[in-house]
Amino acid sequence: MKGPLGILVAIAIALLAIAPGAGGDEQTRESYRAQVEPLCQANRHANERIMSGARRRVNMNKLVTAGKQFVRVSESFGKLIRQLKAVPPPPADAHRVKRWFDSMRLLKTRLRQVGKYFKQGEKIKGTHESILAERAGLSANNTSIVFGFRYCRFGRFDRNG
Repeated sequence: MKGPLGILVAIAIALLAIAPGAGGDEQTRESYRAQVEPLCQANRHANERIMSGARRRVNMNKLVTAGKQFVRVSESFGKLIRQLKAVPPPPADAHRVKRWFDSMRLLKTRLRQVGKYFKQGEKIKGTHESILAERAGLSANNTSIVFGFRYCRFGRFDRNG
C-alpha cells in the first residue's frame, strides 16, 4: 500500500505496538509474583516427580540412575528459567531479578554437574557438587526474598528420597 492510506496504516500499527507498554500499568512486585508463581509451582511438581527416590538411589550406589535424574531436573530447571525470562520484571527490581536469574543459571549448571559426576560413578565429587548446588539455590532465595515467593524457592532437590 502506497500513499497516504499506507502511511496511516503503518503509523496505526506502530502505535498499537507501542501503546500497551506506554499506557499499561507498571509491573509491581505483587503482579510479578502473581505471574511467576504458577510457572514455579508447575516446575516444582515436575521436579519432585523427576527426583523421587534420588537420595535412596545414591545411598544404594545406583549412581547412574540418580545421575540421570539430576540431568533431567537440570533440563527441567532450564525450561523454567526460559519461561521466567519472558515475564517482564518490575522496573525498580530489574537488577534484583537479573541477579536471581544468574543464581538460577548457576544452580542449573551445578545440578547438571551433579548428574554428570554420578553418571561417571564419582560419588564424592557428585555429593560435593550437590552441596554447591544447594548453596546456589540459597543464594537465589536470598536475592528474591523481597518478592515473597512460595514456589520459586530453591533448596534440596531430593526431598522425597
